[in-house]
Amino acid sequence: MTDAEYLRRPLKLSDAERCAEISTAVSFSAGAKELFRSRDMRNEWTEPRFDLSSSSLGVCSRNGRLLGYAVLFATEEPPVRPWFNWAVDPAHDAPGIRPALLSWAQDKAAAVIAQCPQEARVSLWGGAYQGLRPDESALQAAGFSAARVWHEMRIDMTESPASIELPAGFVTRPYRRVEDLPVLVDVVRDAFSDHYGHIEQSFDKDLELFRHWFDGSPYFDPDRVLLAVDEATGTVAGSVLPLIEYHRRPGVGYIDMVGVRRAYRRRGLASAMLRRSFADYWERGIRSVCLEVDGASLTNALALYERVGMRVSHSFVSYEKLLRDGVELAKVAVD
Repeated sequence: MTDAEYLRRPLKLSDAERCAEISTAVSFSAGAKELFRSRDMRNEWTEPRFDLSSSSLGVCSRNGRLLGYAVLFATEEPPVRPWFNWAVDPAHDAPGIRPALLSWAQDKAAAVIAQCPQEARVSLWGGAYQGLRPDESALQAAGFSAARVWHEMRIDMTESPASIELPAGFVTRPYRRVEDLPVLVDVVRDAFSDHYGHIEQSFDKDLELFRHWFDGSPYFDPDRVLLAVDEATGTVAGSVLPLIEYHRRPGVGYIDMVGVRRAYRRRGLASAMLRRSFADYWERGIRSVCLEVDGASLTNALALYERVGMRVSHSFVSYEKLLRDGVELAKVAVD
């Protein structure tokens, strides 16, 4: 790719429609058939502490049509695992666009090393649909290595799910949109502290991020949130966050988060809450439900979802490139 052939510029919020179109085309070419939406991209691009103009690159034809893009996120503190989203229009698959986007992402990520502790290991993360050779080959040629496989899991219900009782000693209660947001955030922070790659952030930062997504998402319905409470102590032990529908699959339900505090694991709470959510979707006329999971989850979440009847529908591979070796600050094993 030469500068004479293409233009480079930062993205603008008005590019969300075209970026969603490109990402949808990539998804269909990979067989995943996900429908990306511009409003979701704008919501992501306006997250707290993120600046689109300094953290994105669009590659355009000489007439200004966007052909590919990359967006780098390095908002965690410390940013030892910056990651980027990227896509190239399959209808204009020029050989130089992918290397240009990957080179830009590496240069931007290298600049954040100075924000990390001197002893910290720093690596850049990106990804590709499993089996999408143009993207996988470009990542490998740029020095990235496949590190994790993520699955979209799905259940297609043919009959009403059986009524499921929570384990003895636990009840559910309604979610209160204002009062319970800090409670929900606290549960998620505890439950996901054993998530691969987790880097603990301040409570206030997590609360701000949750509020941004809930306020800006048309899919969030507080009436669908399920809180499981320990009757003896009143502690919210676990939660499930079902969205109205999957943001990339109209008419399909989506479990955005399911989590149980570490002190309450292995009691059957997660599976019971999931089955209750399936039953709620059924009552609302939705027959299929999806979620996403790390294929090598440190807490064996994949096995949980298989037990409740979910199966892998397609997979996405996360690739990593080491920028600086050192002490790993992210969670990579369960204590």
